[in-house]
Amino acid sequence: MKTENLDKILEMVLELVREVGNYLKSAYLSLNEVYHKDKIDLVTEADLKSEELLKKGLKEINPLFSVIAEESYNLEEKISSNVYWLVDPLDGTTNFVHKLPWFAISVALMKEKEPLLGVIYNPIIEELFWAKKGEGAFLNGISIKVSSSEDLLYSLLATGFPASKILERPDYFVPLFKELITKTQGIRRFGSAALDLAYVACGRYDGFWEPYLKPWDTAAGFLLVKEAGGTVTDYFGNPYHPFLNTVVASNGKIHPFLIQLTSRFHPDYFKPFRNPFPTVDVVIEVNEGIVLIYRKNYPYGWALPGGFVEYGETLEETAIREAKEETNLDIEIKYLLGCYSNPKRDPRFHTITTVFVASGRGELKAKDDAKIARIFKLNEIPWEKLAFDHAQILKDYMKLCKKEVF
Repeated sequence: MKTENLDKILEMVLELVREVGNYLKSAYLSLNEVYHKDKIDLVTEADLKSEELLKKGLKEINPLFSVIAEESYNLEEKISSNVYWLVDPLDGTTNFVHKLPWFAISVALMKEKEPLLGVIYNPIIEELFWAKKGEGAFLNGISIKVSSSEDLLYSLLATGFPASKILERPDYFVPLFKELITKTQGIRRFGSAALDLAYVACGRYDGFWEPYLKPWDTAAGFLLVKEAGGTVTDYFGNPYHPFLNTVVASNGKIHPFLIQLTSRFHPDYFKPFRNPFPTVDVVIEVNEGIVLIYRKNYPYGWALPGGFVEYGETLEETAIREAKEETNLDIEIKYLLGCYSNPKRDPRFHTITTVFVASGRGELKAKDDAKIARIFKLNEIPWEKLAFDHAQILKDYMKLCKKEVF
């Protein structure tokens, strides 16, 4: 597409966006019908009307270009040409609904997966950002550049969380936030990816990251950051385009430090939970009773002797060792009672325990993690004071032995 054609198109788009911005400003000050696309993902009358005005105006600018817009996008929709528009009519709807003056219109002219023009407008504070491929980025007509910060510790970042996933999977997104908030000067989460990218472009933020954004969220901002001298990639540092599901934008100087972290926390691959720890518990039978220990450490209460399997041990070897360490008894394993894998059985972390039944001999002494070691007759078991899921284990043991005394 010729430069003079792009110049003329840009002029018309800027005029259109200002007009639609005036509508959004008036709608912001009045009541709006609010609908739910999902539990916390909102859409308003203003989103729909703004999109309608933008689509109509863009078709008037060039009727041959398809318009792909957030509120009317259909997964089955085909792009009818390799040049098309990506439009977010109101980025920051939740802010708009709550009367926070932080939202924007975002419009990008695309050629395949590459933006040629990008425009972002906050109508409340009347800041109009735009960029044209190869010709720089601007804010209200003044050339803008990314920041010069080289140290992550002195950098201000921005981010967001995906409304469609954060309620169900917070543990996939919070760890990266936690890592970066301890390694930077601060993190802002204002709820408009388009404005976050624009603020990276003009140097107010040093960097931005977010997963699972849509193409219309990032297309214009992507071009702004590039034309302002910044760097935009996915979480792994690969070249970015708006159809990828993660984005990292920065001034370029802190980008390697960001990628070191984002590459570890891509939500498609990151495992927020460690694998369960293998443990062993032992029901030790002595003199028609069983041995329980009272724990020195949290979680407190009466418990079966047992502990973690050490590297190179068999489960049986762990049972024999833990029994000796905590009770001073030598045991002979009789049979396997079962395995227990409820993630909530241990309040500290997820453990999977294998439970053996064994006979014990020797002098009973409380050692290691045991504050007290005692033999309980089956009708004396302190059910209300048992730790972990040992009440369930002992009930299963007694059912197997046909000793229903609880």
